[in-house]
Amino acid sequence: MISHTTPSTAAIRVICCLVLCFALVGASVGADTAVAQQETTIDVSVDGDRLVDGTEHVVLTDPTANVSVEANATIDLIEIRVDGDIRHTYRPDSRSFSRAIPLDLDPNENTVEVIARADDVATFEATMTKHTAAPRVRYTSPFSTSVLGGPDNETNVSSGQVQLAGSLHTVSSVSHIRIERTHVYSDGNETNLTNCDSQPECHTDRTLHRINDPGDSFSQDLLLGEGRNEIVARYTDENGRTNVDSFRLIVDDETDPEIDLDVPNESYVDSVRVRGTVRDETKLHRVTLNRTSNNASQVLLTGTDSEPDPNRFTHEFDTTVSLYDAENEFRLVAEDAAGNVHEQTFTVEYDPSPNISVTENETNTTAETVRVAGTVSEAQISRVTLETIDTRSGDRLDITRAYEANTPTTRVEFDQSLTAVPGHTVVNVIVSYGNRQVTKSVTPSVDRPADERVANETASDASTESAPENDTSGVVSAAETDGATDDETGDDDSPADGDAGGPTLVPLRTRDAFGGVVVVGATYLLGHWV
Repeated sequence: MISHTTPSTAAIRVICCLVLCFALVGASVGADTAVAQQETTIDVSVDGDRLVDGTEHVVLTDPTANVSVEANATIDLIEIRVDGDIRHTYRPDSRSFSRAIPLDLDPNENTVEVIARADDVATFEATMTKHTAAPRVRYTSPFSTSVLGGPDNETNVSSGQVQLAGSLHTVSSVSHIRIERTHVYSDGNETNLTNCDSQPECHTDRTLHRINDPGDSFSQDLLLGEGRNEIVARYTDENGRTNVDSFRLIVDDETDPEIDLDVPNESYVDSVRVRGTVRDETKLHRVTLNRTSNNASQVLLTGTDSEPDPNRFTHEFDTTVSLYDAENEFRLVAEDAAGNVHEQTFTVEYDPSPNISVTENETNTTAETVRVAGTVSEAQISRVTLETIDTRSGDRLDITRAYEANTPTTRVEFDQSLTAVPGHTVVNVIVSYGNRQVTKSVTPSVDRPADERVANETASDASTESAPENDTSGVVSAAETDGATDDETGDDDSPADGDAGGPTLVPLRTRDAFGGVVVVGATYLLGHWV
């Protein structure tokens, strides 16, 4: 009996297994179909940007949202809500939906929802922040403000050159800045210029500045006039929103102009060059150069009105003034548009006469020459002549030109050897300067052997004891001449009427100078003028 039942039981078992497998497969397919039917996707994009569920998006105006919904079943309802309010409702009655939907948002944050129902309900949610404010400015110059706090109605500044600067605070980029400066001034003494149109003497000067694509900050130099300056600044972003700041800058200049002079302390000619620069932070009005001795005035910069002028911050001058006295005093006066005055006085000494210094004047008895060395300085020197004169006969022994040029110089060094008669020679240094001439005469020392010098000194002592104190016989020296030339030293002069032939000794009024004797005035000696 058992053998007959065993095959039947095995068959039953196989059949049961097959039924169970088919049941499981059917259940799995049904589950997968149910999951697939529940998938519904919602996509939202604004201004080309695809939004992500649960994120935040910033807009500057009311946007248009591109909404698309895809489902595996028929979509029978779609709602668009803003902050919980149903703004749009659609019944697609299809498995897909796509439409551009305008959104009317409130300023600042808005919660936007897209709800779609097919076999199930799907929800998309995002936060849209709407910025409607125009660009704001935090000023850093010539005053400081916060972002929310604008500039004061009126600000005092001390200079006509200021910089309007600040940082820009805005969601959208600023496309351009327009700054208008209007200077209000009067030809009279009026101070109340509120209504300029009602006052005939009231004037305005207007300047416009434009800055394109400033970025995150800006800086603009402004040229202001003395007194009241109206400023209107407009900041416009890429969406056309404009913020306007209006304020007043009052220039209160209490600083004197600056003077930088370049003038020598002395001059060897009858004129001097005066150069310099005058500066002011607002505007120079007038610059004059006055001579204090006679109040003569030379205008270096003429007066002007109160209108701003970029060329009036600095004035350079270069002029020449005449010199008359030994000391010439001048006063430079600079005045700005605000009435501030700076005066600077300076003195120029005028001394055209040269300084003649002889440092070497020794006679070589063997070579019968005299070496003359020295300098001529402190004058406009055009010519220097050296000559030697025989004191016994008045004859000119030698002559040489140490310097001569068309362009005068202020210093000449000379070192020359000239023919000389030992013990009987005088050296003349003749200097021409300007239209004048001066002569310096030097009696050179004599280079003699030691025994000869002792003998001469003994003879000189004996002669001194027997000679009168005021006897200057045989001594010849120099004469200073004014306006004379080389030819006027005269080799051809003859003795004065009534003079007898032969040597004539004339007492001379003299003084020591550089190892020689200087004669004051001219002397007629041995038939010649020396």
